[in-house]
Amino acid sequence: MNKQQAIVFFGIILAGLGISLFTLNRFGKKVEADPAPQPLASVDAAKSTPTPEPPAPQPAPPKAPEPAPAPAPAMKTYDSPNALMGALMEKIRNRDIAGFIELAGPEAISPAIRPQVESLLKDPAWSPNAEKPVSELAKAPDSVRWAIHLERAASAAAPGAPANSQAQAVTSTDLYADLGSSLDKKVWEVKKIALPFDFAAKTGIAPGAAPMPPGEAKPGQPAAPGTAPTAPGQAPMPTPQMTVDGTDALTLAHAFSQAVVERNFDLARQLTDRERVTDERVAALMIAVEEGAFRLREDKPLVVTLARNDLTWVLTRVESGSAASEFALEMGKAADGADWKIHGLTFSKLIAALADDAGAGGVAYAPIVADPKGGDSLVLYFEFDEEGLSARSSRQLRIVSEILGRDASRRIEINGHADAMGTDDYNENLSNRRSASIRQKLIEFGVSPNQIVTKAFGESAPRRPNFNPDGTDNPDNRSQNRRAEVYLDF
Repeated sequence: MNKQQAIVFFGIILAGLGISLFTLNRFGKKVEADPAPQPLASVDAAKSTPTPEPPAPQPAPPKAPEPAPAPAPAMKTYDSPNALMGALMEKIRNRDIAGFIELAGPEAISPAIRPQVESLLKDPAWSPNAEKPVSELAKAPDSVRWAIHLERAASAAAPGAPANSQAQAVTSTDLYADLGSSLDKKVWEVKKIALPFDFAAKTGIAPGAAPMPPGEAKPGQPAAPGTAPTAPGQAPMPTPQMTVDGTDALTLAHAFSQAVVERNFDLARQLTDRERVTDERVAALMIAVEEGAFRLREDKPLVVTLARNDLTWVLTRVESGSAASEFALEMGKAADGADWKIHGLTFSKLIAALADDAGAGGVAYAPIVADPKGGDSLVLYFEFDEEGLSARSSRQLRIVSEILGRDASRRIEINGHADAMGTDDYNENLSNRRSASIRQKLIEFGVSPNQIVTKAFGESAPRRPNFNPDGTDNPDNRSQNRRAEVYLDF
């Protein structure tokens, strides 16, 4: 290595040392020296004693589990309509209105009637009927309707009693509860709460209005009717004001059936479609029910045989003593799709039941017959050789007079008949006296004489043969011929 190469070599080394020192000084970590050197023994001890490792991290103690929220109480279920109705009645008796509404369900009580339902149940004057608080009103394919019977006692003067004498008059009304079940019928629930047609008239609780005393009507409205059927010979009950919103087919069927049994022609007529059901048809049904002294069955008087959105058929079951029968109602929606109306009446079974009760040789018992002119005729029967009217015939003529009194232009024709016992002249005169007695009774009931036409046919137009084929007497048939027919062509 020559001199020049040596200088370059050592220059490079010095440059590298300089750069290293600069780097260490700028970026290196400064370490301070111990203030005094440790004794040798201490150093050896330190070397021989292992340096303890930092303790391993301990897992955090488990947190105590937070208490689970208390489960909401399960809604009690009911395995029969009777059990569910019993629970509803318990809420009513305890004045637990919130509990009643909760049990019924938020969708079961329409907002339109909820204020009326609450007002009724809150009023301490109203309480369940002590003898019969509930009854099953109707059976449908997918539900049953029960009636909750409530009554309110009000102080009223007894008829014919001194002015200072008081008696207890009872006003009654119902709540309807429609119940439905699961497919296996193990769980029953309330589908709907509904009000009867005359609810406002009987309770004074109108939709959106403060309650008014029962029996008092607003100006321009008829007074509330009594709860008992009209007694024979009395004027019919006034028609209650209809204030129920969204009346369903079953409510209509029950209201109409009650009106027929109670001889409330105004209400029955109001519930029918006048273009489909004639006045004489309603009158004929009412007369047939009156003739048989029929009343609604206490247990399930209504049976729904067909239920659609726009069409419903209901059988109304009636009874009288040991006899039972039925008539059918066809109901449809009105043209505007809002209200239900009676579209048809069928009561052939009712007429057959009355005909079966006709007594041999006595007074026949079949009040409505098909007229040859079409339509129906009211038939009034007489004892042998008599023209006097029975109490039953008078009640039936009362119904006819109420219809004739509504329209002075209406006319009826009365045809008198006799059986074949006696001469032709005698029987013609007897049949004339029979039609005349009916005319006179109608005039007594307020019918104008100009509305009545009478004819006498004697024995010339029998309904049934007076004699058997062998010429012997047939008293059963003759009882059907001693009659007067009132042609119901209003």
